[in-house]
Amino acid sequence: MITKESDAARRERDHCPVCQSAHRHTIERMRRLEYAAYGDIRRYIQSLDDDISLRWLIRHFGRGHDVLTPADDTQLPRWIFEDDAELGRYMEQYGYCRTIDDLCPHVPARAVSSCEAIDNPECERFRRYALRERVLEAVTRNSATAAAPSATDAPHALVEPLVVNQGLEVENRTGPRRGIFASSVLALQSDAIAISVPTRLHELLPLGAGDRIVISYQGRVSKYVFETTVRGVRENRVEVSHPSAVSIASRRSPRMSLKDSAVRVVRMERGGEELTGTAANASAQGLRVILPSELVQWERVRLTVSLADGPLVAEGEVVRVERLGSGSVAHGIYFTSLTAEDMGRLQRLGG
Repeated sequence: MITKESDAARRERDHCPVCQSAHRHTIERMRRLEYAAYGDIRRYIQSLDDDISLRWLIRHFGRGHDVLTPADDTQLPRWIFEDDAELGRYMEQYGYCRTIDDLCPHVPARAVSSCEAIDNPECERFRRYALRERVLEAVTRNSATAAAPSATDAPHALVEPLVVNQGLEVENRTGPRRGIFASSVLALQSDAIAISVPTRLHELLPLGAGDRIVISYQGRVSKYVFETTVRGVRENRVEVSHPSAVSIASRRSPRMSLKDSAVRVVRMERGGEELTGTAANASAQGLRVILPSELVQWERVRLTVSLADGPLVAEGEVVRVERLGSGSVAHGIYFTSLTAEDMGRLQRLGG
């Protein structure tokens, strides 16, 4: 039997800093999916310039706020809660419009409405464009269904289909050198997908026929990931097989708090320039580093991180850049060379 939420409980939830945080989805995912300790969650969100007390973290989950939507409205689509950026926009900037089935700048934050109720001069235009896109999507889907091969070995139907020029992230985990790089779809063929490879990576991260790689891409609803095989390579073009399965991307490996350990970063492609900062957390795949100035996405760096059992030295690539409110810059750095011994050290550090 479900007990109806009291007015007092609702008022407390309305003032809960976790419920109002732009990082709410990340906090709940860390606790529910990664079983992170409250202390680790608090240290992580502090690195994002969002200070929430341990008491409120415990109260948020102890009161069951995580099973309630921010607006307690069952009409909200699931994709809002599955994407941190979309949830942040809904909580802080835009509300949800049922007419266009999307977030809208004319609807107040954390509210649900419709074009008819808002009656903004732009609403008619939004509604007309949304209707046109739905008709085009229906025509496209019907055409694709009619033309689809009936053989059992037909390419897997992607949850949100890839399109030409769509941005991708490609990760090579099995070759002579690990790496991750930005790519895009060049062409969609019946038997393969052609993607781009930056010129600078042909020697640093060579791909060959038969290599297994992991491709991820951001859809409208979620981020998706699939594993596939390289069919052939020529110049800046790589052809890969259609995936047999596609899944929603999750964190590559659990994060481990480093309690703001000191880190030294050498910019290998910028004449060996050195920067010092702090490492907020790490995983077997990479490191979150806070620096006073901004690195260039995809540049190569050499890291020296102070750990409890001694320094860790590794090479990596900058895959994320995020400006913080304090003026510092957070970077996600992917390890491109990490020994089995160092990986074991990180795993032991995480308990």
